[in-house]
Amino acid sequence: MKVERYFEDPSTLHLNTQEPRAYCIPFGTAAGIFEKRREDSDRFQLLNGDWAFSYYESIEKVPDEIVGADVPLHQRGRIPVPSNWQLHGFGQVQYVNTRYPFPCDPPYVPVQNPVGVYSRDFVLKGDWDGMRKYLVFEGVDSCMYLYLNGTFVGYSQVSHCTSEFDVTDFLRAGKNRVTVLVLQWCDGSYLECQDKFRFSGIFRDVYLLARPKGHVRDHEITADLSPDLRRCELKIALDTLNPEDAILTVLDPDGNELGQLRPDVDGNAAFSIDSPLLWSAETPDRYRVLIDAAGEYIAEFVAVRSVKIEDGIFRLNGKAIKLKGVNRHDSDPDVGYAVDYDHMLRDIRLMKQHNVNAVRTSHYPNDPRFAELCERYGLYMLEEADIECHGAGETGNWDLFADNADWQHAFLDRVRRMVERDKNRGCIIGWSMGNEAGFGCNFEAALRWTKERDHTRFTHYEPMHGDGTPTGVWSPDADVFSRMYPAPDWCREYCQSSSDPRPFMLCEYAHAMGNGPGDLKDYWDVIYSQPRFMGAFVWEWCDHAVHAGDTKDGRPIYHYGGDSGEALHDGNFCVDGLVFPDRRVHPGLLELKSVIQPVRVEAVDLRSGQFEIHNLYDFIYLSRLECCWELTRDGKILEQGTLGALAIPAQKSQTVSLDYVLPREGHCALRFSFRLISDHPLIDAGEELAFAQFRLPCAPRTVKGTLPRQAVEVEETAARLRITGAEFQHTFDRQAGVFSQLRFRGENLLFAPMRWNVWRAPTDNDINIKEQWRHCGYDTAYVRIYSSGWHVEGGDVVIEASLALCADSKPNPLYADVRWTVNRLGEVRVDAQVRVAENAAPLPRFGLRLFLDSAYHTAEYLGYGPGESYRDKCRSVWFGRFTSRVTEMATDYIRPQENGNRHATEWAAVYDNRRKGLLLCGDAPFDFSALPYTQEELGAARHNYELPAPGRTVVCADYAQSGIGSNSCGPDLAPQYRLAEKEFTFSLTIRPVLDGSERLEELAARVYEKEIQPHEDYEQIRL
Repeated sequence: MKVERYFEDPSTLHLNTQEPRAYCIPFGTAAGIFEKRREDSDRFQLLNGDWAFSYYESIEKVPDEIVGADVPLHQRGRIPVPSNWQLHGFGQVQYVNTRYPFPCDPPYVPVQNPVGVYSRDFVLKGDWDGMRKYLVFEGVDSCMYLYLNGTFVGYSQVSHCTSEFDVTDFLRAGKNRVTVLVLQWCDGSYLECQDKFRFSGIFRDVYLLARPKGHVRDHEITADLSPDLRRCELKIALDTLNPEDAILTVLDPDGNELGQLRPDVDGNAAFSIDSPLLWSAETPDRYRVLIDAAGEYIAEFVAVRSVKIEDGIFRLNGKAIKLKGVNRHDSDPDVGYAVDYDHMLRDIRLMKQHNVNAVRTSHYPNDPRFAELCERYGLYMLEEADIECHGAGETGNWDLFADNADWQHAFLDRVRRMVERDKNRGCIIGWSMGNEAGFGCNFEAALRWTKERDHTRFTHYEPMHGDGTPTGVWSPDADVFSRMYPAPDWCREYCQSSSDPRPFMLCEYAHAMGNGPGDLKDYWDVIYSQPRFMGAFVWEWCDHAVHAGDTKDGRPIYHYGGDSGEALHDGNFCVDGLVFPDRRVHPGLLELKSVIQPVRVEAVDLRSGQFEIHNLYDFIYLSRLECCWELTRDGKILEQGTLGALAIPAQKSQTVSLDYVLPREGHCALRFSFRLISDHPLIDAGEELAFAQFRLPCAPRTVKGTLPRQAVEVEETAARLRITGAEFQHTFDRQAGVFSQLRFRGENLLFAPMRWNVWRAPTDNDINIKEQWRHCGYDTAYVRIYSSGWHVEGGDVVIEASLALCADSKPNPLYADVRWTVNRLGEVRVDAQVRVAENAAPLPRFGLRLFLDSAYHTAEYLGYGPGESYRDKCRSVWFGRFTSRVTEMATDYIRPQENGNRHATEWAAVYDNRRKGLLLCGDAPFDFSALPYTQEELGAARHNYELPAPGRTVVCADYAQSGIGSNSCGPDLAPQYRLAEKEFTFSLTIRPVLDGSERLEELAARVYEKEIQPHEDYEQIRL
């Protein structure tokens, strides 16, 4: 098919489209208009649904007659609109991060440029005679040629913003046919190189609007606040032929009429409000304006708020606030970009439930209803234009497009369409010019135009390259200085030393890929301490993946880059969110929720029960939350109470006293819980939004025990020691330096010999350090015994060994002197003095790995839970006593990796249905996990559904693990979270749990009376 090649002409972006305007849906009646959805309007006709669809490899292969008004449609395929055609069997599913999926040859795109031809018939809804009819496409990737009843109407390109056509003169009575040719790539694709699956098609709503002659073409409502915030002037500007005929009604947030007015001849009007209710994420009150003009009604909500930058500090409504943000893509595993209203609402609900107060629309404008929802429920929005040229950076010239004036029209068009569409949404506090696209004259022009157009918001742009020193300046024309992924120390140094007068923000940080992110609190300690540090946005909200069916047991199969046969891809780098593709919550989101929670509690005096409670809300009293507390010993509640609703003003604190009795002994803790008192939009009453916990200064609990007098027999060979007592028989492997059997009452509790362990299945955030680990041989390390011996000491058998961990072709990274003690009950204690080679990399972990039969399926522990935790990822957990099935101890990351660790555990037991098993106790808190998979199985599988069926229980008891960090894209793991000690001692006791009625806390606390000497008839047996 021959078409004008607008798709390779940067000077032609739109043909016969309407000028950008504020998003709105007109109604033919005012009754109930503010409570209605757009589908309720009699002037709105949705054209979503099944369309006829044909797919071609290039525009040249599209037959000319396909756009005809009367060509039969039943012979063609069908596809839902909105959708992405790759998810319906057409073309190639492809995930690419920073590269163009075609040769970088601007403005040209490949000759083999797939085309989707969409067609459908429709009959106009209602009595629309005499009205202008507009056909609206809210999102088409990448460009479109529009035909109506066989006649070419126009062309448009910009994937994530609105294209609107006046089709009045192309319609006819009765049946009409619309046909759209959508090309996979156009010259605009060079500006849309975002980190996401590269999908195509009509992916947002398509609809008709009927509007009377002389209707309001555009409208803008600005809320100007006086410096003292006590008076607001609503400025209303209408673009219409007869503005003086319009009636404007202003209503308060409850819908009560405040007054009516008419615009002047220029379409301008103003209305004053005394003591206005100010909008914020915590108080999303909105005024209402009803526009009655030319026979139609437009309902507009107005968020009255002030955005200012003063002395380098970002202020909303006069207060310095912090943006606790996330980056969000349009992403769904089943429908790709085609997310609907309920999907958007679900995301916002989850954000509000987890204390998120801001969202960056990475890296394009979202569906216009998303901004409405953010404003309605309270989220600050940094809206971003549909511009990213990351692929230019791959060529070595980041500024290939940004500093080329031939592309300035395209840059300005995308920024302008974003601003004009969403200018009335007060939740939008900043305009972002785009992302990672270099810098030059085009961004200078875009920033200049935006500042001149809108003084009520700040401007932002992150170019991805430039002077990255703490005193350097990037994007000097933007109102805020923004960086991605610097370390917390860099941020602190920048805030304290930079002469740049602008506020500082992290538009991306804390890469949440796989098991992560760690070190969140380190960032927020800096953010809270530095007035100019206005906040940060986690990368990113959700895991991107394609749902490719389910396993036989009903688990979803998620595909990422490379799983669909594409040659060019970036693997699982898209699986980097705080929620799973289906919006199940990652542990990382729980960590974020806790770190940014609206309450901080500090201990004043733990013994007398005095605490200082800080309200971290910016605008509201803490009294929306009820403060409850409980005191526990060994995980069991001893006392509890409530402080009720504390009337602490925003950003203030109050000292409270609790009347509790400090226990004399035991592992005691005091936990505060702050719960929503009454239902709030999207959050149910009783939901916990914040907590704090303190370990209390109590003496360790001890339970005296005695050892039997029976002698212990030892059988010795060159390869092993067999140690036998009244109820046990253990076998020690002298070559491996560990026990190969632990047999109690005739049952061997070990499925396989235990092992010394320094390796973990690398997390996504181990992407860089894992090469250092492998260089040291940690992944293939095995034991070399230099010497070993045994003797009897106080009736116990003591085994001593000197060993090293070795790896072929590598120098030994680690040495240890190990002392094993087996007492007459069969309890096994290990004390290891460990020395790490001076030039060895920090260890992934150090400890013991025990392999148990899968019958030992339950884990119970006293420590931090209920979820996984690590050195730098432990703010979402609290100290207590927890019980879980082993299969539920794991986190089912899409790409399997280290998971399920419980940091700082006091004791842990793993047992079967009879409550028989093993108890692990440390002299100091240790890291513990019990999983149904080995680290080898986790490391070998590319997807969670590829893991074998659980066949054993794998228990790890570690001196420590290295932390998690966010080095998949962020900085190196901070030194304090690395297992980098060169010398340390690891002690652990393994006790049998033989009686289902045994009290584990007493077993764990057991200490023995002074050891007796061996019975005089004790006999050593050596073979």
